[in-house]
Formats: sequence, structure tokens, C-alpha cells
Amino acid sequence: MKRVAIGAALLFWATACATSIPLQPLSPGDPRPRQLLDDWVERTSQRQRLRGLARLTVDRKDGSVRIRGKQLVVLERPSRLRLEILGFLNQSLAVIATDGEGFEVYRAENQSYQAGEVDERLLWNEAGIDLSPEEAVAVLLGVPIAEPLPAPVNAVRDRDGRIRIDLADTQGTVVQRVTFDPAGRLRALEVLDDSGAVLWAAQFDEYRDIGGSPFAHSIGLDVRSGMTRVEISFRNVELNPDLPPGLFRLFSSGEGDAPGTGADGR
Repeated sequence: MKRVAIGAALLFWATACATSIPLQPLSPGDPRPRQLLDDWVERTSQRQRLRGLARLTVDRKDGSVRIRGKQLVVLERPSRLRLEILGFLNQSLAVIATDGEGFEVYRAENQSYQAGEVDERLLWNEAGIDLSPEEAVAVLLGVPIAEPLPAPVNAVRDRDGRIRIDLADTQGTVVQRVTFDPAGRLRALEVLDDSGAVLWAAQFDEYRDIGGSPFAHSIGLDVRSGMTRVEISFRNVELNPDLPPGLFRLFSSGEGDAPGTGADGR
């Protein structure tokens, strides 16, 4: 999908108030926001692991990060993640892996290796994507970042039947926004800072059935830090596959796989 189309949902919500597109506030007693959230949690509760191939593009506004290529993605909730960048002949060019406690990065070009304790800046340092591993896993799976969800406090409906819901913390500060289409599918997820500014926003499209549940095969991500744009197009997705032991470690665990082996189950 073209970039302008992937970002349409975000652009819509950012500009709707300044245009003639009507937004209808839902009354505090309207049951639809709570039902949409409950259905989302229930429908995705069994999504624990993923393995699949994806086309990836990453562009940072200042040009310091520009990534194009195919990657093998393997993950497990809440924060285990392995991203393997593949070359033209599917050879492994680089691997980023974290088991939620430590991380390792291997680059085949110069055979460099780095390891340490994982922190929320791992993906920023390696790819200019300012999401924590836990947030990245949630976005790729299309599941809530954490449960229980923050409380719904406001909701609006557009003329196409999409419902946007504000979620607030215990102090009443809106910290997330989620948007669902009339079929109840997640279309947008935004995370806000204390001032109400959007830290990052994900858009979900190209839903296809996997195991009886709709799964977004196209994800767009706009990140405020670095003005980074990420586009992910999945193919050959498996949900809840059996994964080899030690898959989220490279060299620093006796049972881990060497870079470029084992992640695809072969």
C-alpha cells in the first residue's frame, strides 16, 4: 500500500477538527467503546508468538536512517524479539535479538557483535525506532501494550462508523488512543506524553484471516523522535508457532542459535 494511504487514518484524526468531516461524540453511557475494547482484548489474548517474513522500510527525516529490505520476524509476548535482516539470496545480513533481559546484535558485513542489558532505547539505537521492545511486540501482534487497559474516558464516531477512544491513566491523563472500524478491527493506536502530544502512532491495514481471526498484514508507524516513518508488510505469518529453545539469544547462551540459523524453524 502506498505511504499516503497507510497514513490516511492518522491524517484523518489529526485534521478532522479543522475540516467539515463530522465527528460525533458518544455519550458517557454508550456501551460501544467498552465493548470494542473488551472484544479486542479477548480476540487477541491468545496471540503470544509470531513468526513471519516482512518487507521493511525505515526513513528518518534527517536521512541518518534509511532501511530497505526483507526481514524475518520472530517474537513472543511481552518483550522477546528477534529481527533478522535478509539479503537478496536470503542470507543473514544482521540480527537483533532480545529475550527481555539482555540484547545481542550481530552484523555479518564486518562480523561485529554487541551485547548488553536491554533497555527501552534498543530499537532507537539500532534502527532509529523509538519504541521499547514491549511496545514493538504489541504493535506487530496488534495487541494491547499492557493489561489491564487504561480506562476509556472519551469516544467519538466518524461518518464512516470508525470509533476513536481515549484511554486515561489513574490521574485522568489521556495516555493512549485506539481506533476501531465498524467491523471491530483495530485501525490505529497512539501513545501520548503527559502534554497530550503523540509520541508514536501505528496504523493497521490489509487484514487477512489467520486461524479464524483477522490479522493486519500492513502496519505503518510514525515516531515523533527523529521524525521516523516505518512501514511493515507481512507475508507467511504464523501465530503461536513452536519456537526453538534459546531463539532470542545469539552467542551469549549455550543453547542459543548462531545468527541466521534456526529462526525460521528449518
